Amino acid sequence: MKPLMKSTLTAVTALAMGLTTAAHAENIEFMGWTYTEDTGREPIQAMLDGFMASEGIEVTPLGYAWGEMQRNTFLRSRSNTLPDVSQVQGRFLPVFAGLPQTVDLDEVFGADTLSETFSPSFLPMGSVDGRQIAVPWISGTVGMVANLAVLEAAGIDEVPETMDEFREALIAVRDNVPNSVPYTMATTNNSSIALDYMIWVWTFGGSAIGEDGTVGVNTPEALAALEFMTELVDSRLAAPEIDRPDARRLFAQGASAFYLDSPQARSFARQFSGEGEAYDKNVLPITVPVLEQGNTPASMQWGHLLTLYSDSPITAESPSAKFLMYLMEDEQLVDYAVNQSVLPATRSGLNHPRIQEDSYLAAWAAAAIEPRRNTLGSLSNSAIVQDIMGEEIQSALLDLKSPQEAANAMQQRLEQAMMEN
Repeated sequence: MKPLMKSTLTAVTALAMGLTTAAHAENIEFMGWTYTEDTGREPIQAMLDGFMASEGIEVTPLGYAWGEMQRNTFLRSRSNTLPDVSQVQGRFLPVFAGLPQTVDLDEVFGADTLSETFSPSFLPMGSVDGRQIAVPWISGTVGMVANLAVLEAAGIDEVPETMDEFREALIAVRDNVPNSVPYTMATTNNSSIALDYMIWVWTFGGSAIGEDGTVGVNTPEALAALEFMTELVDSRLAAPEIDRPDARRLFAQGASAFYLDSPQARSFARQFSGEGEAYDKNVLPITVPVLEQGNTPASMQWGHLLTLYSDSPITAESPSAKFLMYLMEDEQLVDYAVNQSVLPATRSGLNHPRIQEDSYLAAWAAAAIEPRRNTLGSLSNSAIVQDIMGEEIQSALLDLKSPQEAANAMQQRLEQAMMEN
């Protein structure tokens, strides 16, 4: 007995030491903003724990707020402390493509494998200049949601489809729902303002920044969009100092009828209402109102992607690569997508019964008729462009400049920025 016990203890000790050494040696870091959000921290942690249990490799989360991701990525690149795996958005990729640690995922997994794994509608989101530097994780569009409880309180029994109907609905909410902000349009945070503005410019028939980089913010169509946004604030149909997080809270608390967001709007409404899934009945994806019946509603492509960073060559069997693909397995991705109220980016995830049978996600997909690319995402100086847009739009919203003066100044500044891009 003693020799057996001794050898058993020796084997167990050796195994434990081996696992500890391997886990320590292969510890990887995962950086993202969803881990900092109340709606995302728990499901992200569950996936990290699942990978540890499955592979014996520990994953350390590094959480930064969404607005801090780009800056911290650059700081970590300079100090050679980039994470192994990072959550990114498409608009960041042209800038991150130049980092020396950014990995071409075609070289890790093979282009054929990635094409077989991911939906052809989403995979190109991670490609920059012919390099697949990221793969899509969750996807959807930026579109509009309506709060049916607020509309009912305002005496509105049909969701608006045209701009005239939209304005009438906003007035009804303002006049019948006390302390409300009928449309929680982004009026602070330059990045948020630029996104809302681009969608409204499309609605009015223009294009703030064209696919070829052409600036069109002082065209009649873009000017009409800015005048519309300014008039909303002047008429108390929108309000100053509103950012996306404020819009989410006001919407969930029954103080807003409409706002622009990704499909995650349902998850935020569940959380901030305090009612969980019981609040789902009030959250309805709708098309962005159009100028005239028959026009195509505006919406913007949206998604979260994953990228790998490394100072040395890696393969599909490297810990970071295995972790990335672990996150794409149906067992992890479908639960996460449903929890976050978004679409999975893999072929198998999109065809999963839980996704196909989710009425909210089906309604969102139906409302996103022809989503357009965020043309700021391909600019290496997109942050500068967003700041210019946000500053000039705010000057009009706060009556510091007329819409025409703001549009002219924005046109001049953006043309100069595009020459320097």
